[in-house]
Amino acid sequence: MTKTEKRRKPSQDRSRVRVDAILNATAEIITKKGSGGLKIHELAEQAGVTPSSIYQYFPNKSAIIKALNERYVDTTTEMVRACLADISSLEEGLDALYHMLDDYYLWYKDQPVITDIWYGMAADKVVHEMDFATSQDAAKILIEALSPYVADEKKARLENFALLLTHLTGSTIRFCLAADDKKGEQLFQTYKLLIENSTHALLSGE
Repeated sequence: MTKTEKRRKPSQDRSRVRVDAILNATAEIITKKGSGGLKIHELAEQAGVTPSSIYQYFPNKSAIIKALNERYVDTTTEMVRACLADISSLEEGLDALYHMLDDYYLWYKDQPVITDIWYGMAADKVVHEMDFATSQDAAKILIEALSPYVADEKKARLENFALLLTHLTGSTIRFCLAADDKKGEQLFQTYKLLIENSTHALLSGE
């Protein structure tokens, strides 16, 4: 490693620390005030950086919010990958998914900033494209994990199921969280029941 390379790494580390601080502060402000209440000067103060430092990494507030959303997207993908990591049958895989739905619901509920970001940027075409891409990525993980245990003639059905599951779950959770806690929980358990019933053909071989 050259001296130039050795000097470059601390700078990159500092940049990551600054970006993390900006995104963490963004999440805190949006949680308290909503995405419409995000102001660059307040964000800079809370993140411990200057406004000019923020603009070095993000051209505008929309870019900051999208970067924060990408962080939650990465978490979603990792949750799907982790829950299916050690399965050895279709039954185990589906059971793992049902349990992950509960974990995902609780995580989503504990991170109200995710819902605020989605509704706050619902008209943004890029956000919709990102949402669809996230569903596709999560569906690919699900398909790769379950495909070895599904008959060839059911592979297309598995692909459709995976994409619908990954896409509808986020929308369903946002709908459930709009209700009071008791009703939201009831709605989500009903959604899980619908998902479980929809996998009957995969399990029964019909």
